[in-house]
Amino acid sequence: MITYYKKIKKLRSITRASIIACQNAMIKSKGRLNLAINFLINNSNNRKKNSLKESLIICRRNQNQNKAVAILIATETDFVTKNEMFKKLANIILEVALFGKKKKDILKYKIMNKLPLFQIVNYFSNHILNEYIELKQIVFIEAPFINFYIHHSCNKAALVGFSNYISKNLSKNLAIQLVCKTSKTSKTSKTSKTSKTSKTSKTSKTSKTSKTS
Repeated sequence: MITYYKKIKKLRSITRASIIACQNAMIKSKGRLNLAINFLINNSNNRKKNSLKESLIICRRNQNQNKAVAILIATETDFVTKNEMFKKLANIILEVALFGKKKKDILKYKIMNKLPLFQIVNYFSNHILNEYIELKQIVFIEAPFINFYIHHSCNKAALVGFSNYISKNLSKNLAIQLVCKTSKTSKTSKTSKTSKTSKTSKTSKTSKTSKTS
């Protein structure tokens, strides 16, 4: 028979949740492991809906400058978005995202053939940053030449694809104009969360369709 403490240890290995969270889940589920797992998942989903108020957008393109990706990562406070460990995690996600197009495939990707990315995100969330973190959005584009721009606030960005190579300064200026234009149209939004999402999605749509010869 598996003892109570062994169940908590197994629950932690499966969910990567904290000891306190696992103990609470075991109490709520009356020692039943499967129910404890479901409890942690549901609790995590509720927390996700209510607590994610800040976000960070970062972009990267490959060496050939014909593929680029932008990711939006959400957190609970702006304190975490400024944390160096959080930025390291964001860059790990970005590096993987550059070679994958679907969110679920990116999160399942094993770093150094060991841990899947979603477990690393959970570890950072529960043991290092102590805040919920979620990969909210991924935008991936391919074109003969790509450039991008990230606003200084790090919550707005544009990826722009071109059918031919143009100067880096000109291509970046076009990306800057897209971000500024989107910002002006998004000011009418009443909710900051909605405006952040619309800024990203509008930019993404524009980026994919804006090819200049």
